[in-house]
Amino acid sequence: MPRNTTSWRPSAAGGGAALLLAGLLVTACSNDAPLADRVEAQVRRGQADRALVLLDKEIRARPTDWALQDLRVRVLLQAERADQALQAYAERWMREGHDASALFRGIAVALLREGLRSPDGLIRTRAGAALAVWHSPELWPVFREALAHPEASIRALAAEGLGKLSGDEADRLLRAALADPEHAVRAAAAAALAGRQDPDTLAALRGALADPAPSVRMSAATVLARGGDPRASRLLTGMLTDPSESIRMQATEALGHLGLPDTVSAVRPLLRDRNPYVRIYAGEALARLGEPEGRRRLLGALADPRPTVALYASEALSNLGDAAGSERLAAALASGEDVSVRLYAAWTLARLGDAQGRPVLESLLQHPDAQVRMQAVWTLGEFRDASGVPGLKRGVLDAAHPVRWQAAWALARGMGT
Repeated sequence: MPRNTTSWRPSAAGGGAALLLAGLLVTACSNDAPLADRVEAQVRRGQADRALVLLDKEIRARPTDWALQDLRVRVLLQAERADQALQAYAERWMREGHDASALFRGIAVALLREGLRSPDGLIRTRAGAALAVWHSPELWPVFREALAHPEASIRALAAEGLGKLSGDEADRLLRAALADPEHAVRAAAAAALAGRQDPDTLAALRGALADPAPSVRMSAATVLARGGDPRASRLLTGMLTDPSESIRMQATEALGHLGLPDTVSAVRPLLRDRNPYVRIYAGEALARLGEPEGRRRLLGALADPRPTVALYASEALSNLGDAAGSERLAAALASGEDVSVRLYAAWTLARLGDAQGRPVLESLLQHPDAQVRMQAVWTLGEFRDASGVPGLKRGVLDAAHPVRWQAAWALARGMGT
């Protein structure tokens, strides 16, 4: 509900190994220099297992020596055992050890690479979604790999995330993605070029207005209309009558965000659309355009006998920063409704800064279905404050690796750069 081949094995970037060895050399300058020297030598010879045996012996003697713990994690990363590195790092939380955010982000980046290469489609998708929202310069190598992924959905998510980074290389890669054979990737690339005003980008976006796929034309038109292009605004307005309900919804949403007063008369007829979700999009757009009728329609939809419609109206209000749907969302949390409905309600409340759903999410961390636990972890990661962190740390200790990976990505995203 939220508006949201196994033989493929790109080689790891050489820079990661260099950084690891640099970390080992720094550690070698500590009081444990002889041990660090021996560990480094074994890693260089490809004898990671022997290095780990050596470290484990020392760690048993000094279980709270966090420099040793960090060295062990680095060795695991060098040996391409990212999941083991995550579990080794998480053990410190059970002993109240300090956090090393840069090291933890390194683990999460390695897990992103592994997730994107996984034979499991769900893990690939979750890794792509994490890449789309976690914007950091340290992810450049991962973005390059993801943009060459054989799956269009992964390439599209990579383009979405790349749009959050600035610079000539990001612009060049996104313009290149406008020529992708799959329309979903082209549409994501066009949307990700928002805010870029260089002549090459503007020319590429104008060319995309003639793309055969309506989703690509819409993304390009939305970006250009934000810059005052009248042709793009007319194209968006024309899409309000498209036979596709999805296109009508997206065009309505785009016009609402653009805030163009002269589009009110074009949006208003969609309040009578046969599809209730299109009507909700129209209500939200009109509210953004300053039309009181839009909010009134959304409030009315909260009483719709169809739970999904009422909750969708609650989400539309939350998009406006309006908590009028909170009561309906809280009722969904307390009911025996489907787990997916309760997760959706908790997510929408979290977007309003309302933590009512957190106890439900934390209880779902014990759910027998790993996919439910993974979704609960993802939702905890959407809390804008740090209130979801304790649950995320528990998620890192989950028995199922998709759950702990999702928790790691959420935590790393919150740690910044």
